[in-house]
Amino acid sequence: MKDYQIISDSSCDFTLDEVKRLDVRIVYFYISMDAEKYQREVLEIDIPTFFQTMVDHPTQFPKTSLPTVEDFYRAFQASHDEGKDVLCITITTKFSGSYNAALAAKKMWEEEDPSFKIEIIDSQVNTILQGLVVREAVRMKQQGFSLEKSAEVLNEIKKTGRIYFTVNGLSYLQHGGRIGKVSAIIGNILKINPLIILKNGEIQSGGIALSRKRAILKTIEKLKATFTKYALNFKDYLFAIGYCHNRNEAEEYKKDVEEVIGKPVDYFGQIGAAIAVHTGPHALGLAFIKKFDV
Repeated sequence: MKDYQIISDSSCDFTLDEVKRLDVRIVYFYISMDAEKYQREVLEIDIPTFFQTMVDHPTQFPKTSLPTVEDFYRAFQASHDEGKDVLCITITTKFSGSYNAALAAKKMWEEEDPSFKIEIIDSQVNTILQGLVVREAVRMKQQGFSLEKSAEVLNEIKKTGRIYFTVNGLSYLQHGGRIGKVSAIIGNILKINPLIILKNGEIQSGGIALSRKRAILKTIEKLKATFTKYALNFKDYLFAIGYCHNRNEAEEYKKDVEEVIGKPVDYFGQIGAAIAVHTGPHALGLAFIKKFDV
């Protein structure tokens, strides 16, 4: 069986240490604080500094730009030069054109070398949940799954993924085009803290709360309600906690989630800049997905 390289866009929110440890290749999104100069997140923009800038300048809204076709082409070329095929996992197409850029790069390689196999998967998720999808891809490869089999299984388990999170106000969601301007204005005036659900690649409302503490609690209540309603077993799922600026708040949240699921979360980490552009610096939430081998 020919070896293959796992590639993802940076929406998976891996640190450089995780990229090295998991042996994945990342194609990075671009971030701009002034709408003129764009830099690659993580590589050229320090994420903690990015969040501190957002906190210090709350009326300044950074922008993001997706990886180019050339970026994906070069990532694929590196694998081709190593004699490896490619399994590429991208952010949901509902949020970005990253998948289409990867697909265009794949078509270029099909003309150059038809024997070079490239499987591209729309993860239908993003951020820490996309990270869980990529981690499952790594586990499959380590267990000897072929490229085709891994792609087949990933396309099934991605449907089980959910994110429940909250943000501090609606301004960033409005600027990112996720909600309407009127809704954002009303929400900010009323100081509403929304519960937001990412399911099947789309953002859905999970309700509102009049305090951040209550909104955070609602994410856990939603988690318990989902597993109760569908008679799911926490042991069959992987869990992740993602935060932006406030690590201390996230660590307390992690303890509360672990108390509910009865085990340590599988991943705890910082949300990346490409996602935070749309959520703001105070996003906090949990994600889960069913393990491929249960």
